Amino acid sequence: MKRAGFTLVEILVAMAIFLFGISAVLGLFQVGGGFEQDARARAELAPAVEPLVAALKAEAWIAGQDGGPALRERRGEDVPGARGYRYDLVVEDAGPMPALRRASVRFYRRSPDRVLARTGFLLPQRIPVDRLVEMEERP
Repeated sequence: MKRAGFTLVEILVAMAIFLFGISAVLGLFQVGGGFEQDARARAELAPAVEPLVAALKAEAWIAGQDGGPALRERRGEDVPGARGYRYDLVVEDAGPMPALRRASVRFYRRSPDRVLARTGFLLPQRIPVDRLVEMEERP
């Protein structure tokens, strides 16, 4: 006499396949949530990046002790126009061109170790003339 039904092994194999599939789907939700968070951060920062870079280019250098340009450090400052975001300005040598520096702005919310977005640009090593005149007019 032949019995109809599933064996215990068949049920365990089916459950394992089902759990594997569910785990994969839940993992995709987590990845999708990370993409959504990145997209939201970029959308919130997008209108503020261009004016911030322009301001940094104009105000990054100050007159140093020797009269030459000295970099004004920017760490943990609020991003104007993007509430809750902060930024760090990182400047490096641009190689064979001493008058240019490679700069990057790293945006984050709570911790500078968890960068949400970044942008890079070339930063001329000079103090704009209008700022020099402004500094000379101050007593």
